[in-house]
Amino acid sequence: MKTLFSQHIARLQKVVQTLLENAFLEGLWVYSGKAKTLFLDDQNAPFKINPYFNYFFPYPQAENCWLFLDGKNKPKIYFYAPEDYWISTAEVPNNAFFAREFDWVIFKQDDEIAKFIQNPTACGFIGEDIELATHLGFSQINSQKVLNILNFERTIKSEFEIESIYQAQFSALAGHNTAKNAFFAGKSEFEINADYLIATKQSELNVPYGNIMAINQHGAVLHYTALDFDTTTPRHSFLIDAGTTVNGYASDITRTYAFDSTSEFAELIAKMEHFKLKIIDDLAVGVNYLHYHTQMQQMISQLLAEHQFIHLSAEQIFEEGVSRSFFPHGLGHFLGIQVHDVAGFQQTARGSRKAPPEVYPSLRCTRDLAENMVLTIEPGFYFIDMLLKPWKTHSLSSAFNWQKIEDFKRFGGIRTEDNVVIRPNGAENLTAKAQSLL
Repeated sequence: MKTLFSQHIARLQKVVQTLLENAFLEGLWVYSGKAKTLFLDDQNAPFKINPYFNYFFPYPQAENCWLFLDGKNKPKIYFYAPEDYWISTAEVPNNAFFAREFDWVIFKQDDEIAKFIQNPTACGFIGEDIELATHLGFSQINSQKVLNILNFERTIKSEFEIESIYQAQFSALAGHNTAKNAFFAGKSEFEINADYLIATKQSELNVPYGNIMAINQHGAVLHYTALDFDTTTPRHSFLIDAGTTVNGYASDITRTYAFDSTSEFAELIAKMEHFKLKIIDDLAVGVNYLHYHTQMQQMISQLLAEHQFIHLSAEQIFEEGVSRSFFPHGLGHFLGIQVHDVAGFQQTARGSRKAPPEVYPSLRCTRDLAENMVLTIEPGFYFIDMLLKPWKTHSLSSAFNWQKIEDFKRFGGIRTEDNVVIRPNGAENLTAKAQSLL
């Protein structure tokens, strides 16, 4: 990791030089952020680091810390290390693999940072606390020009970032296997989640996103996080969507299981897995992401016709938009420091954007694929009342096999998700690569 990070920070130094020249700034101050105090309370919400800070300094526990960047001199880290007996504070990572790439200043009081910030009106500020930035004298706060350059750069991952995401596959897959076994052992969603957290050595406070542990019809709620305690209801299916982080970079993996491995639902899962892998095999530099999403909609249309959920040809199912009610979300998204990483619609470093087409409003990426982009590929197939209801009064209603659809609602739905990096000769499946070594 040490060599890869040295290459990563050297690349970012060049990026900083460019953006400072373009924005007519002398330097850039990046604030890691601070945990928010809950309303009318003395407790804090869990701390979530400013992703731009983590981009340069891969230590997501670095609360209330600052970076100064000028693109020429070694980046300077102002690390907040208070003495406190009420709460545990982050360990100073001055022996970490990345430590020697920074000049270090340790400070113990919040207000000490003010004496280190020289000529703030000539520098940019990146961070959530605009009031603090204004108080410290900054005028160039979260400049859109600066953010556009950084966001566009973040979509092309360095080998350090790719390796961090790859390493995050292993712990997540171990947790997935534990959760799968817990489901088949009859445990509740709550218990399955607890087992996953233990297996991945995480708490609810530091998972990259809310774990989805959905049994039966709960799989039809795309971001289900309620966690039922029920162990008595007969089980038909299990959908798990959960990840882990390494150096602040996330994995995001989804699997679906049929309780009866001989059922038609199990057959549908196998076909969805096949569709996912086919799309991954086809991914290529220069092709727009929308092409693959459209291809998956056509595959879902084929599935609906073959399994007689809809008594129409696959072509008509697709053209009439029926498949969109069974696959309502996008094929995937950029993955990195943020699970839904930035700039999925941003086409250039200057900030031009391309919105998703009206028929696919949930699509999270409209970019042409480029080398070293990291994305998820996560097709879904669901039985969602809210989306199916309008078809009951539609002119095509008689083509729907409503009885079969009703029977399958107890399964909720199917989603399968891998994390891939785009290489010059196609996609490298990081999830499958890690799985092969377990």
